[in-house]
Amino acid sequence: MTSAALPRSLSGALLALAGWAAFSLQDALVKLLVQRLPVPEVLFGRSAVIALLASFVITRKDLRAVAERGAAGAIALRAALILLAWVAYYTASRELQLADLVTYYFAAPLFVVAMSAPILKEHVGPARWLATLIGFSGVVVAADPGGGGRLWPVGFALLAAAAWALTTVLARNLSRGVSTPAMMLFGAIGFVFVCGAAMPWIGLRPTAPEAGLIVALGFVGALGQYLWFEGVRRAQASLLAPLEYSLLAYAIFWGYLVFGDWPSLRTLAGAAIILVTGLVSMGFEIRRARIAPRPGV
Repeated sequence: MTSAALPRSLSGALLALAGWAAFSLQDALVKLLVQRLPVPEVLFGRSAVIALLASFVITRKDLRAVAERGAAGAIALRAALILLAWVAYYTASRELQLADLVTYYFAAPLFVVAMSAPILKEHVGPARWLATLIGFSGVVVAADPGGGGRLWPVGFALLAAAAWALTTVLARNLSRGVSTPAMMLFGAIGFVFVCGAAMPWIGLRPTAPEAGLIVALGFVGALGQYLWFEGVRRAQASLLAPLEYSLLAYAIFWGYLVFGDWPSLRTLAGAAIILVTGLVSMGFEIRRARIAPRPGV
């Protein structure tokens, strides 16, 4: 990373952090809704709102870029992986506290760092690997894998982590030629069709307050997606991966505020390791950019 790329990378990191903050609120809203409503119904409403919002800002140029680059297949694959991740993640949320759910999910950044080199041809240096592995050690501390409990929710959370890691790598690749509104629109349309197909078999219908929460969920999800896509567009996936651990702090906050769940001391200790690791990782990148030789020097 050169000195000239530093402001762009930092802005990407800040945008991604803001996006994850919005996603954490989205998680809390979905966990609240899926206590009574089926996951496909909640995702259908959320995706319909996102598709509507994206349709207002997408341009013909955006649509031509999707067609010209043959990106429709990659967008469809990414939408399918997101759907898999979401169904697995929010099915697990019925059994796990929000902080525990996010903790297990944090295998994803490690997967992203591992895949960004062979797939995206990004340089993943020792500092990024070290930061990611130390951050994941915080996940292990917080998760307490030897503490017992039901295994299937953990398995679903890990499946969601693997699927989400693939979507992050795909998003980085797509962002090189496909606009953020286009990725949002086509991804949401895929959700609408797939989840809409399940609607005739869903007997439950949302109450007026629940419908209002679903609409709010769509707005929050759209904001999170926009910020996150723009962050991925500006910064390397392997740089953003350790910073994704900030979601655990958000999960602790929303878990306590909305559900009255307070994490264990192990979870708090793991969270401290994770957050410090993310800050140190950013510090490494800033220092490396400042000492990198400028062109012609």
